[in-house]
Order: sequence, then C-alpha cells, then structure tokens
Amino acid sequence: MLVDSHAHFDLTLENRDISESELIAALGEHHVTHAVQVSIDPAGFSWSREFAVKHRTKGILFTLGIHPSSDAGDDELRTLENFTTEVMSGKDAHLLFGIGECGLDFYRMRQSGETQFRSFEFQIDLALRYYLPVIVHSRNAMDETINLLWRKKPGRGIIHCFSGTPHDAKSFLDMGFYISFAGNVTYPKAQNLQDSARYVPLDRLLVETDSPFLTPVPMRGRQNRPHNVHYTYQFIADLRGESMSRLEKAVYENFDRLRK
Repeated sequence: MLVDSHAHFDLTLENRDISESELIAALGEHHVTHAVQVSIDPAGFSWSREFAVKHRTKGILFTLGIHPSSDAGDDELRTLENFTTEVMSGKDAHLLFGIGECGLDFYRMRQSGETQFRSFEFQIDLALRYYLPVIVHSRNAMDETINLLWRKKPGRGIIHCFSGTPHDAKSFLDMGFYISFAGNVTYPKAQNLQDSARYVPLDRLLVETDSPFLTPVPMRGRQNRPHNVHYTYQFIADLRGESMSRLEKAVYENFDRLRK
C-alpha cells in the first residue's frame, strides 16, 4: 500500500505522452493505493475535484490552494474561499484532503513577498476554519516559513518536498507537522535531505513524487509520474535500515491520520 501524498496529475498529463487511463492504471500496477492531486491556482480547482470524483475508487483525493508563485489577489483568494466552502458543504467533502499547496517561494519570486505572506496566512486561516491539513511549500524561505507557522499555529499539515536540514525538520515536528520527502532525496548530493530522512520519526514521515517534477533515481532525466513513488520509498527504507513493509505501513497510517 503505497501513497503519493503530493502529485500534479494535471501538469503530468500536459506532456501528452501518457493518457489519463494509463496514468491511473500504472498506480495499480505499482501498488499505489492513494494519491493526492494538488491544486496550484483557481484555474485548476474544478479539474482537480472532477479528477478526484472520477477516480475516487482508485484512492484519488485532491487539494485546493494557491501556490506562492501564482496570482493571489483579492479575486483569487475569494474564489479559493468560495470553492472550499462549496466543496465542504457538499457530497465530495471527504475527497478534499487539504488546503494548498501554499507557502513562500523566494527562489523564483514570481509574486512579491507581501503577496506571498498575505496568501499564505489567508490559506492557513481557511485550513483552520475547516480543520483541514495545510500543505506547505517553502523554497529559499525556511526561516520565514518557520516563523510564520509558529505565529499562526495551524497544527495540522505537511511540509511538502522538504528541503531543509534536520534542525529545520525539528522545528516543523515541534509544531505538529508531517514531513514529506520527494524524489530529490535520492540524488547523490542531497546530503541534508538524506540526513533529514533518517532523522524524522517514522510516525511523522510521508513520501511523494511532486510529479511531473523531481524524478527519483534511477528514472532521473525523465518526466516524473505518481507511480514512481515506489523508488523513493525503497531509497528511504534502505537509508533508514527499515523494511519496505514497515515504511509502507507507517506512511499509510500517517496519511490516514491526516485525512480524518
């Protein structure tokens, strides 16, 4: 029972070298029982919900959120709020896994720092209102992310595609967050990530692809896909000296805990 806690099926399908039915079939072939379609802007909200509804029997869930690199003015934030309210009051509420991905990205700086902070805080408040996990993106903004989360105290959430040190991981763990590792943990020079993957307790660890990005070794150089999550599982199990079955069970339990 493998879980891909963070994937962008819509972006993966944009390349048109694999069909939707093939992508879903590959999950079953590689024993991926659950995967999360993660939204990055209002343009993808309806598609994400429809995709989860269509493939609910395959364990597909979805999120609603605005990436720190996406437009996040008043209209966009209002659309997010209204769409979340609509979903949470309807029959598909159980398919909504969380709010995000949201956070801070000072690497690209496609939006001003002020806009990013405002959007991030708004989405944390929305997650708190509906008792949903907040899915956090943080790139080149580790200290700022930690400080904001300490102040807002969302309580439930995931640090997606963790990119820090064990010291950073401890800060998030102390706030009650789960830490999710993507395919870049398998890269030979990713020593900080590998140290962190050893450090994070088994009951707070998640695994993701972030597909179509961050393809794990040995598939690096190709477009990533959700079923490739099994390579990252195996790498982390070997890194920690855990059996694959023990890691699978722990990650599934962590994921299940978050969606309740």
